[in-house]
Amino acid sequence: MIEIEVSDPVFRFLGGYFHQDIDSPESALDEYLEEIPKEEEENDVAALKEFINSDYSDEEKNDFIDKAADRVDILSYCVSPLIWLQQVIQKIEKNIEIL
Repeated sequence: MIEIEVSDPVFRFLGGYFHQDIDSPESALDEYLEEIPKEEEENDVAALKEFINSDYSDEEKNDFIDKAADRVDILSYCVSPLIWLQQVIQKIEKNIEIL
């Protein structure tokens, strides 16, 4: 089980942008991409990739993502939370290339 710490950059990213008060995960990501400076996006991508490449099991990572992205119905996308997060990373990376 992955310890959830509020100071963790992955938890802050997921909990800060993907939570119960958003219209949809897509709109939350669009807002993030419009408002967050390139340098901060690069830092977030680095932290998210470090998390994805960590030694935790996929089940532990999925549980962590699910808890951190409080009440976002990721499974409605027909992918695991881990695959969803990898897709989010790809979209952020594409945005960084454009900036």
